[in-house]
Amino acid sequence: MLQTIREKTTGTVVKVLFGLLVLSFALWGIGDYAFLRTTDETAIKVGQTSVSLQQLDQEYRQARDRLRRAFGGEVDESLLRQFGVLDQTVERATTQAALDEEARRLGLVVSDALVRTRIASDPTFQGPTGQFDRFLFQRLLFENGFSEQRFVELVRADIRRQALLDAFEIGAVVPAALADRVYRHRNERRAGERVFVPAAAFQDVGEPTEAQLTETYDANIERFTAPEYRAVSVVRVGVEEVEAAIQIDAKALEEEFAARRAEFDVPERRELKQMLFANEAEARAALAAIEGGKTFDQVAGETPGQSPERASLGEVTRRETIPEIAEAAFAGEAGKSIGPVRTPFGWHVVQIVSVKPGEDATLESVRARIEPDLKRRLAAERAFEIANRVEDQITRGRTLEDAAAGAGASVVKVAAVDARGRNPAGEIESAFSGAPEAVRAAFETPAGRESQLIETRTGPFFVVRPDAVTPAQRRPMADVRAEVVALWQAERRDERAAERARAIVAAVEGGETLEAAALRLNVRIETIDPILRTGDGARLPAQIAARLFALEPGKLATAPGLEGHYVVRLTRIVPADPAADPNGVEQVRTQLRRDIAGDLTAEYAQGLRQRLGTTVNRAIVDRLN
Repeated sequence: MLQTIREKTTGTVVKVLFGLLVLSFALWGIGDYAFLRTTDETAIKVGQTSVSLQQLDQEYRQARDRLRRAFGGEVDESLLRQFGVLDQTVERATTQAALDEEARRLGLVVSDALVRTRIASDPTFQGPTGQFDRFLFQRLLFENGFSEQRFVELVRADIRRQALLDAFEIGAVVPAALADRVYRHRNERRAGERVFVPAAAFQDVGEPTEAQLTETYDANIERFTAPEYRAVSVVRVGVEEVEAAIQIDAKALEEEFAARRAEFDVPERRELKQMLFANEAEARAALAAIEGGKTFDQVAGETPGQSPERASLGEVTRRETIPEIAEAAFAGEAGKSIGPVRTPFGWHVVQIVSVKPGEDATLESVRARIEPDLKRRLAAERAFEIANRVEDQITRGRTLEDAAAGAGASVVKVAAVDARGRNPAGEIESAFSGAPEAVRAAFETPAGRESQLIETRTGPFFVVRPDAVTPAQRRPMADVRAEVVALWQAERRDERAAERARAIVAAVEGGETLEAAALRLNVRIETIDPILRTGDGARLPAQIAARLFALEPGKLATAPGLEGHYVVRLTRIVPADPAADPNGVEQVRTQLRRDIAGDLTAEYAQGLRQRLGTTVNRAIVDRLN
């Protein structure tokens, strides 16, 4: 691709144009080109604090990237507008500007030491040791488009703003009566009974008339509308597509084995015991006692400060022990005691309890493990190379078919696929399997044009070209008549179930027992154990929980279900007891405190914006749409 750019810029015409441009700068000076700059790029102004279009654009891009990561791929402008991302970015930037202006008025200063501490303590910038890693810090800043100075300024501003807002969080007080009341409300439980009337019990609901059929069809038009379909040419290049062509020679396999040998070698392990002394004389005395015939454990039990229980080091490898001990302990024989060994911790007497020999792996012993891994890695590298060659060829102006052929890839023709990656039969198109990013590209790219190279989360690379578009269209009644009849009948069955449930309620309210009404109508009663308002943990439809908490004890109501209707009766209320759950009350208080602080800070920020004066230049802001 870069080679293409170089070739395009070496032509005579380009050289002439470039020469004229240099000459014009030499004759007139750069200053005369000030007209190219926009006179005022201020998007937001709060008091004396301004937010430029460039700053707002950076915030907007970050918000868009977060949304892209959440959805796993490109996000078009219509989706951004649907989520109101730009307006949310403007609100956030305006609030930050207001806080910055107020912090400046109050003279809040953040020291360099505090900024350094904040950055160094951020887990994002800490290496494997848990310490601040400067190289990691600089790499992440580069990858996210920040200079170090700019990032430090952002952290300093964030600390200043938080200092203002912390005052509200500290001042957010939750009265005990409020926490108690909210806890009782959330943790009250209710028990009851339910009767389920299945819609499937009413099979004979007749056939719809033509008028009823048309009414059902028109009322559910989205259900009977075929989605937009696209005919798409697809180049898919991934491990699966190229792995069969990968040949691994003996040299490559040997190099892979050498690079990964440490994974497969089984190191020698030794079970060790040790006694640690502050001076050499004590260590030598202990060793002499062992050599005189006493066991290691006897000496450990008789020596002040030692014990057999603390002596065991267990089974260790050479790398899992202190180098000085490893050198001595892995040179001796099983059953021997060695020492004294001096280390930075003191003087050691070590016993070699047992030796478990290691085992050196051979290429043949691990071939079945490393060969498939190597093949997949080489296939992934080959797929990357092929995909980039396809993209480069398209950049040079070649067709998708010619680009694929020149790169050693193939083009798959998909006759029809919808935005979910399914064909008209409702099956996932294999060319798009596991690649929602490619499906999105197929519906975001204009017909007849190739997409950019798409790298998917699952690995394969794609270039797609929509060849034809079949707009979403209403399926004719003749094609969906059976579905419309089935829907009409399902609605009638549901209506019958609802009528039966209401009849049970009416019978009980008329003096019949629920048991008698259920028996007469051939349905059974089920007990509902005490549940919370949310129905959590009870595996009950939310509608049943809502009905129970709207009833008085002994009363009944109906509730719709997925496949029928319920009759529910409240039998018992189990009040919550805050005194029995102080931790639960504290959790409620903490959440309320956070909510109150959030409301206070929002009101404070709004008040600042009004007091300081806020201007949003929509003409400039809308340039980001």
